[in-house]
Amino acid sequence: GIGFIVVREIWAKRFHWKKFSMHTKVVLTTSAVLIIVGTILIKLTENVSLMGAFFHSVSARTAGFSTYSLDAFSRSGLMVIAALMLIGASPCSTGGGIKTTTFFVLVQGIFASATNTSEKAFHYAIPKYMFKKASIIILLALGIVMTGTYIMSILEPQFDLMSIFFEMMSAFGTVGLSLGITPELSMGSKILLICIMYIGRLGPL
Repeated sequence: GIGFIVVREIWAKRFHWKKFSMHTKVVLTTSAVLIIVGTILIKLTENVSLMGAFFHSVSARTAGFSTYSLDAFSRSGLMVIAALMLIGASPCSTGGGIKTTTFFVLVQGIFASATNTSEKAFHYAIPKYMFKKASIIILLALGIVMTGTYIMSILEPQFDLMSIFFEMMSAFGTVGLSLGITPELSMGSKILLICIMYIGRLGPL
């Protein structure tokens, strides 16, 4: 999900990169990098085809479909998918997560701090308050997911921590992927997942 605004601008500007706004450039660049990196990491850790790795790299941030049994994936592969679900789609799309733009600003802010330079994106300056806001969003998101994981681990002691954590990441990203424990959850855990879904869709702030 790159968002309706981006799709509309791409169509209006006739695919002319130089005419795109900073927002559109950030969304397209970040989405492309996440898809490529996700595909490579999934392919390295799982016995899947290149197209299968590509499909799951895209699906983890958007549609939530799976062509392979996720419960057969290694923990490293599940961590890659969980990270993609946390980042989620782009603003003005139907996906959840912290959004690609927030992730971009966070990475740029960290890079600028490490290199003692100013935050920039495609020759545009990024206001410093944006990095602060992005940091707050990611911390709140992780706090919500970890709190939800903790509560569900108490409610569902029969499931391992990785399965519960993955379920929470999927709920926060409103993705729909699961390791198969959803039908066996208690009513309290299902209500908890619904709450996490709403927070992930609307945003932690």
